Amino acid sequence: MHPPVRDGLEAYLAGKPDSGLLHHIEACPECREMVRQSELQAQLIRSLRPEAEFEPSAGFYARVMDAIDRQRSSSIWSVFLEPFFARRLMVASAMLTLLLGVLLFTSPKDEINAHSMPEHILAEEVPSAAQLVDLNQDRNAVLVQLTTYSE
Repeated sequence: MHPPVRDGLEAYLAGKPDSGLLHHIEACPECREMVRQSELQAQLIRSLRPEAEFEPSAGFYARVMDAIDRQRSSSIWSVFLEPFFARRLMVASAMLTLLLGVLLFTSPKDEINAHSMPEHILAEEVPSAAQLVDLNQDRNAVLVQLTTYSE
């Protein structure tokens, strides 16, 4: 396709031909045939266009949306949205919260819990490193390791 035809074909098919395109079509038989075929295709496409505007019947969109909702596959999470299950889940959660609250406030406050508080831990005296090390036990452990070693 030559440049005058490529640049002016759409305007020609719309009914507003360019003078340069008309002169080229008269002179070039190849482009003349291509423009003729394009005109035939444009006429065929125009014949497929409906003559009157088509409006869907009342309720068409609602019926389509209902059909889509019916075909939509339900997920595992949709179970949680059902009213009966959601009510049971809410009651069970409330009962668990109540039981945990009762357990928290009625548990005995014994000495072990009091000594694990941060201020008690910081106030305790830390034994020195010499008190923590038992040299005999360390020697025995090394000897046991050496005697039981095998490749």
